[in-house]
Amino acid sequence: MNSRKGSFPNGFRSHWIKVKFYEKKPGVAFKKLKNTRFCEATRKAVLHPVLLDKESVSCPGARHAFGWGSLFKNNLFKRCRDKNYIKENNLRKMVSQAPVLKKPFRYIGLNTTDSPDLVISYVTPDTVMSLLKRYHDKTGENMDVSLGTVMSVCGGVAVRTYLEDSVNLSFGCDDSRKFADMRNENVSVGIPKKMFSIFFD
Repeated sequence: MNSRKGSFPNGFRSHWIKVKFYEKKPGVAFKKLKNTRFCEATRKAVLHPVLLDKESVSCPGARHAFGWGSLFKNNLFKRCRDKNYIKENNLRKMVSQAPVLKKPFRYIGLNTTDSPDLVISYVTPDTVMSLLKRYHDKTGENMDVSLGTVMSVCGGVAVRTYLEDSVNLSFGCDDSRKFADMRNENVSVGIPKKMFSIFFD
């Protein structure tokens, strides 16, 4: 798998965004973004390597997922509630159960040249079926996923995939479907480094 594309058996190809968590600022070429959402940055990373940190990520949900700030502080949760039209108690429960990096990293690289911790792509349902078939053929097991509409790409895909070393899917949240430029027919999928050998030749 190279920095931009990876291939599946049977000629399948898709854009795969490499995600790398860093403790220290990496010595690689990248573009530093400002005032951006994580999901939005994945789209921009298709064109050039990107480096994110606490100051550059503007989305409260993503900052919460990456351990850079709590969504429950100040008016952030209220804004999230008003935007999602979900009952407050239910939303609090959902956010509390969402995956979060307890020990945050200082930087997140997208499509940098270092070996990634996981990859993310936006794919169609038939591609998901190809993923499933490949997984079943290699492991003989079913793939269990957890779906949510809050912090879906940053938390539900990037963080959960990293923490659980598992494949994860998301239909996106309102922001990610808009700012990551997800097509109506696409879902987000994350694959951890541990499973690259299953899916990539």
